[in-house]
Amino acid sequence: MTNLNPIQKSKEQYSNIINQIKAESNVGIDAQYTHAIIIDYLSQLAERMERMEKRIDDLHKISH
Repeated sequence: MTNLNPIQKSKEQYSNIINQIKAESNVGIDAQYTHAIIIDYLSQLAERMERMEKRIDDLHKISH
């Protein structure tokens, strides 16, 4: 997935994640779409954290 703001993506853009969830919601929300947005946000955060950890490691190597 791209780093487009997850709320701006269409349901079709989440079809891969939604097909994995396959759940019906009785609470009046689109649970699949909502979960897809959450999963996308978490994936983006994990990628950013990995990049930051690598930068920190690189800085430590340079300073020692």
